[in-house]
Amino acid sequence: LLCVLLKLQIFILNFRAHGPLTPRILKRRKGHRDGGKTVTHVVAKTGATEMVKELSSDTLLQQHDNLNLALDSCYSGDNVLIFPGEYKAENLSMLTEDIVIKGVGRPEEIVIVSNPAHDSFVVSRAQNVKLMNITLLQQRTVDGIIVVESGHTVVENCVLKCEGTGACVLVGASITILNSEITGAQGAGVELYPGSMATLEGNKIHHCNNFRTSDSSRGNLGGINIKVLPAPKLRMKNNHIYDNNGYGVTIIKPSEQLCATAEGTVECAAAGDGEDSITKLMQELSLEINTNILEDNSKGISIVN
Repeated sequence: LLCVLLKLQIFILNFRAHGPLTPRILKRRKGHRDGGKTVTHVVAKTGATEMVKELSSDTLLQQHDNLNLALDSCYSGDNVLIFPGEYKAENLSMLTEDIVIKGVGRPEEIVIVSNPAHDSFVVSRAQNVKLMNITLLQQRTVDGIIVVESGHTVVENCVLKCEGTGACVLVGASITILNSEITGAQGAGVELYPGSMATLEGNKIHHCNNFRTSDSSRGNLGGINIKVLPAPKLRMKNNHIYDNNGYGVTIIKPSEQLCATAEGTVECAAAGDGEDSITKLMQELSLEINTNILEDNSKGISIVN
């Protein structure tokens, strides 16, 4: 029996070590407060009396010097205002409430640093979470800098400084990234799992896919990595994808042929079909790629096995 338990423990550890494949969040969703009231949580290193004068007089406020405590106090509908400073918050890896987390000031002034003792940095299973005007600085966490396990996450005017992988959107989840910067990921800057959805608009995605490995196949994955079957949905507009080691956009198919459903039929695109294959694949995968700039990447757009 002891041998079986040890083998099970090793299996679990190995399974967790291969990225965000299983839910990490065990925190129970609280939902809205009784009566529907919402609270604005003010997080500041120093007194924020002068800082909150612009808020409505009937706004319910709670002040914290600890971002972790503020997140723990949140119910759905709440807002978290973070004033300039550097913060850590393990509760970012357990987001279950529909909240807005907003930096007050320029993104580079509000820096949230990951805890190296945890595998995950920002993980959401909430229906609607919004991150605005903040910098996420990833340090020695192994999962994506943002992992959307379910629901919808919006990232607006943020800087994501990755050390592990970039933003990962798992099966059935969705993300919207607007006017943000993603840089430094060892893998792709944005990774879409089968059946996920993403809208990327006005972003800079650069210097990603910096794998510390001699495996050349991993160096092809590029700034955006799309895993298909079932097909994810991606809308891209006015993004600047540059200086990535590998392709700017990579579509990963599971075998020699990629089959995608369209109006009840199944159509396949064989590997090596060139530009016609890529164009057809984009249509079948619900990819909208308009007025984007791809430059100085090792390669452009590719379909790989």
